[in-house]
Amino acid sequence: MTRFSPLPGLAALFLAVPAQAQQALPLAPEKSVFSGDFVIIGAGPVVVPSYEGADELRVIPAGAVAGRIGGIGINPRAAGVALDLIPDSDAAVGITLGPVLRYRTNRSGKVSDPAVAALGKLKGVVEAGVNAGMAFKHVLNPHDSLSVTVDLRWDISGQHSGLIVSPGISYLTPVSRAQVIGMAAGANFIDHGYAEYNFSVSPAGSAVSGLPVYNAKGGFKDWNFGAFTARDLNGNFLDGGLALAVGAMYSHLYGSAAESPVTRLRGKRAQWIFGGGLAYVF
Repeated sequence: MTRFSPLPGLAALFLAVPAQAQQALPLAPEKSVFSGDFVIIGAGPVVVPSYEGADELRVIPAGAVAGRIGGIGINPRAAGVALDLIPDSDAAVGITLGPVLRYRTNRSGKVSDPAVAALGKLKGVVEAGVNAGMAFKHVLNPHDSLSVTVDLRWDISGQHSGLIVSPGISYLTPVSRAQVIGMAAGANFIDHGYAEYNFSVSPAGSAVSGLPVYNAKGGFKDWNFGAFTARDLNGNFLDGGLALAVGAMYSHLYGSAAESPVTRLRGKRAQWIFGGGLAYVF
């Protein structure tokens, strides 16, 4: 079933919420822009930490695409996409399954902290894998939806960034034909390769940065929680057009992600992300 669940990170938030409105608002399928093939294009600013564990925020542009073409669902991820190969169904419980791809940019851009910047930039990482989950309709009212998903993604770009496992749960409900609200929670688990690439400090890195040598290990990386809302600008989500969405997400780092000098000495465990933007449905 095509489900549009909120993401770890809010880079595609303004797509996830308007798209889920097809499941959440009461309208006959033949009257909905979502009844057949459809595409959603969204863009807007996102406020994110300058790197995982940073205590500085920066504003970056974000954009994504979602929809359904030929029965294949296109679900946004932060700097990526997941496909749902299971056809839609009217059943109260559905399954999602398909490939997932995303690009991770941690410390590949400008880092304002001088000690962390002295460690050098990391190369961007392409992650690919599989996403699977279940979706439940009519949980607390006739028009809400609850989704439980998990992404398994491996570094396929040769940077030895390893594996990340990202389970999550999200809930969405309408408050009117024009507006929906929701919340999402998730976690991330990493292997040694991911921890070593992103959070270790080598002897050479220690010499140039002044940070202590640190050998990171895999395990539980973080949990996160977010809340969001979206409003259709003409008062009806299901006839397409423009929608506006905003949201915020908090995450807390644990394990090597929290104990690494780049976080413990130069950043902080608490991480915030804020996002918003416009989406157009056609």
